[in-house]
Amino acid sequence: MDQLRQSQPSRSTDKVIGKFSLLATALLAALLNVSVAAEVNYQLDLAQVKQQQAEITMRLTNVEKGPVTIVMASASPGRYARHDFAKNIFDLRAFDAEAKPLQLTRTSAATWQVVADSKDIVVKYRLFADHADGTYSQIDRRHAHLNIPATFMFAPAFAAEPVNLSIVNKPQQWRVASQLSQVQGQWRAKNLDDFMDSPLEISEHQWLSFTQASHGNNYQINIALHHQGTAAQGEHLKTLVQAFVKEQQAIFGELPDYAGKQYTFLADYLPAVASDGMEHRNSTVVTDDRSLLQAEYAQVETMSHEFFHAWNVERIRPKSLQPFDFTKTNMSDLLWYAEGFTNYYGKLALKRSGYFSQDAYFEQVLKALNRTLQAPGRRFQGPAGMSQQAVFVDAGVSVDPTDYGNNYLSYYTYGEVVALGLDLQLRVKFGRSLDQLMRQMWVLYGKTEIPYDAMDLQKQLAAVSGDARFAEKFFNEQVNQSQLPDFKALFAELGLRLQIAEPNKAFAGGVNFRNDGSALLLASRPLVNSAWANAGVGIGDTLLQLGEYPISTEQDVQLALKNAKPGEKLTLKYQQKGEVIVTELVLSQDPKLTLVVDEQATAEQLKRRNDWLNSQAVSLAVM
Repeated sequence: MDQLRQSQPSRSTDKVIGKFSLLATALLAALLNVSVAAEVNYQLDLAQVKQQQAEITMRLTNVEKGPVTIVMASASPGRYARHDFAKNIFDLRAFDAEAKPLQLTRTSAATWQVVADSKDIVVKYRLFADHADGTYSQIDRRHAHLNIPATFMFAPAFAAEPVNLSIVNKPQQWRVASQLSQVQGQWRAKNLDDFMDSPLEISEHQWLSFTQASHGNNYQINIALHHQGTAAQGEHLKTLVQAFVKEQQAIFGELPDYAGKQYTFLADYLPAVASDGMEHRNSTVVTDDRSLLQAEYAQVETMSHEFFHAWNVERIRPKSLQPFDFTKTNMSDLLWYAEGFTNYYGKLALKRSGYFSQDAYFEQVLKALNRTLQAPGRRFQGPAGMSQQAVFVDAGVSVDPTDYGNNYLSYYTYGEVVALGLDLQLRVKFGRSLDQLMRQMWVLYGKTEIPYDAMDLQKQLAAVSGDARFAEKFFNEQVNQSQLPDFKALFAELGLRLQIAEPNKAFAGGVNFRNDGSALLLASRPLVNSAWANAGVGIGDTLLQLGEYPISTEQDVQLALKNAKPGEKLTLKYQQKGEVIVTELVLSQDPKLTLVVDEQATAEQLKRRNDWLNSQAVSLAVM
């Protein structure tokens, strides 16, 4: 058990310490005739976990008389869309230091105003929470999984003040895991930003840790694992984590200087939680509704992605996300780099660590590459433009339909493919690598914590490649526009052949279906220029017949297409808004690509491939 992260004094001790501290501070201030420093003190009361509720008290000290604004966040670090957390708070009240009620006036959907007439303002409210992921909170019999912006109100005027959190009435067997430090029974943050970036997992969890050396310092990497599996399964997960930690450290040359020399994975692998991951400065939240065994430890893929963020986005940070605004959407044109390059390295580190075999890793590469090459949305925007769409698509909620399948491509996937292409170009054309660019960005912008913009990134690409013209062309064509490099030629220089997987397989275009009784309906909009789209079929239409086969299930569609050839025309009958339409479905060649190892590869090509895929962490030691 780690003392800083795990110990929890009794509630009676908390009360004694709290009363003594407040009294001593007040007496000292009076004797010295000085003002008491402003602070923000929260109390989280978990007496009603069975009702999935918490009672929260926020005390603002040394308040100047006059109106004070109180806010519930509408945005959360690591998310870029709007999230109206205020919808889950209720029974909101305000008091002065003597418990006299104060009037609270709601001034907008997520802001209130209270007029201070004493040095302290106390705000109490209740929270309902039942969505465990990287953005929201969940409170139930099993745990209190708390994302801070979704849980705690705040006063913008006190954003620079230190924050103290006490936790009372938690079940006795529950422990607290957090990147926050613990002092005298309270969890402490330097200021509002630090607090908002520090999620909590309060539960009966398995605690795992190992020590990783970096530049003469020993860092403790922790896993607070809340799951229903065995301790041995947790230990196996730890070995997978240790391996990718070494590989990621090798890319940058060192670990970030984590606060308290600790980094913590807050992992919930339980029924009724959402699959997600969310980075934070010295910790990450990773959630999945599958057990480790059910997923065959695939959760490590999210863990690898989020851990890479400790460098890329938490410290190598875009100017457009700094400072983070908790009251509105936060738009950036650099998410292709912040998220997409992280996606690339999360997987590459797992190949280098031995988690992915070469074939399994190539499947990951091809999944992203095929999706990107086939995405109609690339006609409209490059990676920079797609990044700006995050304010709508990053777990944002809307009820009206969109056509994202035809006009949008995820900056995660797009950025991953851009990273792949850039890495291969640097290796083939310049004898350099993307690893070197990442390390350069770390040294100049991450360690120094100087936010960067696209021009800064372009300059460092020019420095690493030694070719300013290449860097400028890359940004003009492959970032601001939607061009991609010649992947076939690049892979060939690594002794790999990129080719059509099944040349004789017919393709109608990827669509989703759903059954409505005995009828089969299209559940997604067909991609532009696909066979389905050219036949005029739309979302919600009912398929009646394809070729010689009556259609009532998705298996019927697969059967009708099974023996068809590219270029073949099948009779299609479907119903659209009450009208039965008969037309032709003209099939094309399946565009799916595959990678084949060239057995005649030269020694130089093999070396390039090995330098790309093999472990870089030979000299690092894990204790």
